[in-house]
Amino acid sequence: MPQVPSTRDVTPGAFVNIILKADQPTGRTVQGTVSQLLTRGNHPRGIKVRLSDGRVGRVQSLAEGVSQQGDTKNTDAEDTTRATSRSAAAPQYVDARYDQEQPSSSQPIGLEAYIKPAKKRGKGKNKPSEAAEATTVSFSSPPQIPDLSEEQSLEKTDATCPVCGDFRGDEAALTHHVQSHFDD
Repeated sequence: MPQVPSTRDVTPGAFVNIILKADQPTGRTVQGTVSQLLTRGNHPRGIKVRLSDGRVGRVQSLAEGVSQQGDTKNTDAEDTTRATSRSAAAPQYVDARYDQEQPSSSQPIGLEAYIKPAKKRGKGKNKPSEAAEATTVSFSSPPQIPDLSEEQSLEKTDATCPVCGDFRGDEAALTHHVQSHFDD
């Protein structure tokens, strides 16, 4: 196994031959100018560096001569191979906020569309008309909220469900009941 350069030889601005991480199985080397050292000390497989064009790999040897293209000596085929391997490795994400807006419907959607009817609980037998009423929720009139007089305290008052208007109970029971309207 050939000797790799040490940290004394590899400095920012040095022209080197590196093996990219994707090319480790094939051993294909790429030339470029070091912009940053990523390994603090010597490494048996080579010092990890970032080239001035952003590629990262391990230094295998110092390159001879000066690059004519600035930083790298790659053919167009190598550039295409590198571009396709990079795009295959990193998935492309698209921000949905930049998509064209969907045409909105002419009718606005109210909160009623998201409220489902209350679940029937208990073992009692319902009349057919009561069962039909239980599955149909009407939002035409607001639910009745009892007025609190000075004689009544908050702990002893019963509240009515603001969603269906049928349930009456204390604060804890009412909270549990209202939550059942929105549970899946």
